[in-house]
Amino acid sequence: MAKFQLSKARQHGERVAAEKGFVTFPVDPFAVAESEGIIVVAKPPEIKGVSGGIIFDEEVPSVFYATDIESEGFQRFTVAHELGHYFLDGHPEEILKSSKTHVSKAGFRQGDSSIELEADHFASGLLMPTLLVKKELTRGVIGLAGVEQLAARSQCSLTAAAIRAAECSPYPMAIVVSQGSDICYCFMSEGFKGLGKPLTFLRKGSPLPLSATRDFNSDPNNVRYGKRRTTETTLADWFDGSGQIRLDEEIVGLGSFGYTLTVFSSDALAEDPDGDEADEEANLIASYTPKFAYGR
Repeated sequence: MAKFQLSKARQHGERVAAEKGFVTFPVDPFAVAESEGIIVVAKPPEIKGVSGGIIFDEEVPSVFYATDIESEGFQRFTVAHELGHYFLDGHPEEILKSSKTHVSKAGFRQGDSSIELEADHFASGLLMPTLLVKKELTRGVIGLAGVEQLAARSQCSLTAAAIRAAECSPYPMAIVVSQGSDICYCFMSEGFKGLGKPLTFLRKGSPLPLSATRDFNSDPNNVRYGKRRTTETTLADWFDGSGQIRLDEEIVGLGSFGYTLTVFSSDALAEDPDGDEADEEANLIASYTPKFAYGR
């Protein structure tokens, strides 16, 4: 779907976070739901198959989320995703065309319907507004360690934090989520895209190149038990760029999710972000109270 629509959905999430008074991490999706009178219910762990859902059966809908995956970050993202279906224009109407109950599989699964992708991007904007993410990333910790720091501060899943880090990073970085021998999706920072033109964009379903990540995935226990590996690769090995540009390839298994996260970055490419500039932007935004209009 159009990149503009996804960006618009993410910005809507950021506006809702601001409207609800969240100016620091973490943004609490349960509090956002409560402020709208939405009932949020945890689904019993023995019920599996979906991450969550929203029910438009009353004047104010209710949201439920899965607990069989024991990740607070994933559960928070799921609730935020369902709030996307509530806040984004056209979503309630689209859902009510077929049923009062809509179930979701949140988590940036490329190939999903447009409203699912929009809800994912709304959730990422709600939980990790651009200004807060950029400010966090100016702390000088790059690569996987920086992603983990962002995940901890925002109380989001490692995968969601990795995507937002790549979208907002002040230094060149890319992330790849894979399963087995296949790529699920890839996000690259603007600085990373500028390392060579044109770089190959790694698309869903494409085979992993011969790499440490592919070797890592060949043993399911690496993924299941959240094992880690760090090695060195080049831009040529993954993105058909220059073989002279060397990158850290940091790999971590995502446990029960069944996926692997790979983060590409390099201390040699990372410039010290201008923290003063980020502070000035924060002070400017804090100097006024935004008034946003949004529908259900």
